[in-house]
Amino acid sequence: MKVADLMTRAPEILRPKATLEEAARKILETRYGGFPVVDEEGRLLGLLQVEELLPRPENVPFSDVEALQLFGEWVDEGTLQEIYRRYQSTPVEAVMLKEIPRVHPEDPLGKALQVLLTTEVRHLPVVDQEDKVVGILTRSDILKLILGRQ
Repeated sequence: MKVADLMTRAPEILRPKATLEEAARKILETRYGGFPVVDEEGRLLGLLQVEELLPRPENVPFSDVEALQLFGEWVDEGTLQEIYRRYQSTPVEAVMLKEIPRVHPEDPLGKALQVLLTTEVRHLPVVDQEDKVVGILTRSDILKLILGRQ
């Protein structure tokens, strides 16, 4: 099987200047967990997954304490208003994953499966020879294949 046999063609995308608020709303509306970020010609620039929008637990340096960090800054659990304010002004390009794997439609499905299972990427962009996004492959697509529900 090839990537083209399972990928979703012409996936939803984000532009790099879209705000995190716009991206979060799109994630909620579509119920997708992430989107490729592309330039005006459709070339892949990065990937925004829901994980980039959520605070992450991090170890406080020189301590056994774990605290929440968002966009590289420590955040208090009670500062949801501040987080929302930052969503309104922060562009997607500021937090998107930039070093991401990608596959081509003619690649073997096994190659994509290995990437999806061994990296943090849950939404694997499929690009053509010019690096333009032509599809997306997700962990859920693999699960559907296993269950015979293409």
